[in-house]
Amino acid sequence: MTLGMVWVRAVGGIRELIIASDSRLSGGQYWDSNPKIILLPRTDAVISFAGSTSDAYPLILQAYNSIKMYEPAENRVLDLAELKGHLLRIFNHSRKFITGLPRGQKLPDKPEVEFMLSGYSWRDKNFRAWKLHYNQTIDKFTFRPIHEWKRGQGGNSHKFISIIGDKDVRNVANDMIISLLRKNGKLTSGSFDMEPFEILRDIIRCKKYQSVGGPVQIVKIYEHANAVPVGVYWPNKESGVISLLGRPLLDYEKSRWGVIDPDAPTRAYPPADKSRTPG
Repeated sequence: MTLGMVWVRAVGGIRELIIASDSRLSGGQYWDSNPKIILLPRTDAVISFAGSTSDAYPLILQAYNSIKMYEPAENRVLDLAELKGHLLRIFNHSRKFITGLPRGQKLPDKPEVEFMLSGYSWRDKNFRAWKLHYNQTIDKFTFRPIHEWKRGQGGNSHKFISIIGDKDVRNVANDMIISLLRKNGKLTSGSFDMEPFEILRDIIRCKKYQSVGGPVQIVKIYEHANAVPVGVYWPNKESGVISLLGRPLLDYEKSRWGVIDPDAPTRAYPPADKSRTPG
């Protein structure tokens, strides 16, 4: 599966939407360098997933291609909320072409995947995110909007977060975030900084959950409606190894948008130039 998060970070009057995930695909073996956050062919949104790769990747590719082929979706005339509806129609339409079902089976197998569409809405002038999930009752993908964190009610709190992945690790992550916020005196006041990143990092490092592993991958979306993938030194800054969207970079590759030290994630270092050409 996955442990993925999306949250609004607010520091010093600057707000940004952060999408983060582990990088492990599993199925009899572990492959710890895979993208689980996909940059879409428009600058204001990304899609991420948790669940079966055989369900996720075909639908993500259909979503990507459908945006490229439909100009209002690609050039952002279609607002993020309208893009959500477009992608749901693509998902449900694509599943109509599953054939070769076992004798007596009327419907394709239930897709074991959940998506998160995250981005900046020019219409609402705000960050938005939705979980796109399969509802077996109606045999369709549908959506749930992400709202501000209810735990902050009664205090001066503005926390927007959602977590996807296996239920057990998702619950653990939620409890760890609450504990860290309580420790820092931020449970009922303020906004998120990089606390969710710290919890994701710690869960990966503890190696307790087999479905979660590999480098942390992270994408930031700014209020000027641009999404950028940020590098992460992994497993730590001392290693000097930079991972981008889950994959350790080759010697001659460069992270264009800065690199985060996972043990001090509140600042990004300038992009590292490895200065060697491919041979």
